Amino acid sequence: MFSFSEIALLFFIYSFLGWCVEVAFVAVTAGKVTNRGFLNGPVCPIYGCGMIGVLLALLPVEKNVWLLFLGGMVICSAVELFGGWILDKIFHMRWWDYSDEKFNIGGYVCLAFSFMWGMAVVFAVKFVHHPIMAVVKKIPFQIQVIIVVVCGVVFVVDMIVTLKNLIGINKSLGQLDKLAESLHAVGDQLKDVVGNSAITVAEKAEEGMEILDEKTADSREKIAAATESSREKIAAATENSRERIAGVREESAERIAKQLKELEEKRDAIMESLQKNVKHRLNTPPTLNKSGKSINIVEYIKDYKNKNTKTND
Repeated sequence: MFSFSEIALLFFIYSFLGWCVEVAFVAVTAGKVTNRGFLNGPVCPIYGCGMIGVLLALLPVEKNVWLLFLGGMVICSAVELFGGWILDKIFHMRWWDYSDEKFNIGGYVCLAFSFMWGMAVVFAVKFVHHPIMAVVKKIPFQIQVIIVVVCGVVFVVDMIVTLKNLIGINKSLGQLDKLAESLHAVGDQLKDVVGNSAITVAEKAEEGMEILDEKTADSREKIAAATESSREKIAAATENSRERIAGVREESAERIAKQLKELEEKRDAIMESLQKNVKHRLNTPPTLNKSGKSINIVEYIKDYKNKNTKTND
């Protein structure tokens, strides 16, 4: 997958980028510019080791974001745990301490930063590594070897001088000490550039957020005013609709009541007419048509009875 020279180049590149990230992170969060490196030069070897481990183990599964994230968490946390433990046990110094964070292990690692390492690995593999690798691939092999040798020598010298100072050996190493001092000076210059740039960017971002908040507040006020106006219009329209509906209902009720009254009057008139007709028919005796004349049946019966009585007599 990678040649030895490519792995060595990537180690130095990511060690430098990790150092820049550390300086920028501390500058933004703590508000001060400090050299976060273990060595005199502008490198953090733990970042280089972690990224090399990530690339060798996770590059084949880079399309699976979840595996990349979880693998990044595990690998980077393991490197951070081992590196922190070694520095603490051998040199009795801590370059980071997570003792105040929840779910930490000895203060060397914690869940929150492990989660951040997972996200950082996804970002680095997806967006940072491939452009860097494209540049590395374009460097001729001989030039790669020269760069690796030079960086390796400087790295070893810096490591020797740093270990000498940490152990407490006062013996001068001559040119090695001067080279380490030169590296320290370079680191300080780069530290100021990276740290101050990060602080400036953070301040501008904060100013931008404040401006955005102000504009957002104005927009919220306008939206609130428009919403209130819309509510008032809707309420007024609703009230008008209610009044119209109430008026229509009242008119309909009056019309229906009038029609019911008229129907009741007609019903009463019809019933009265029927009653009169029935009464008249009941009071009027029936008639019999005889020889073209209408004869009252009651009178006819009386006359008939009278005639029969006379005849019998």
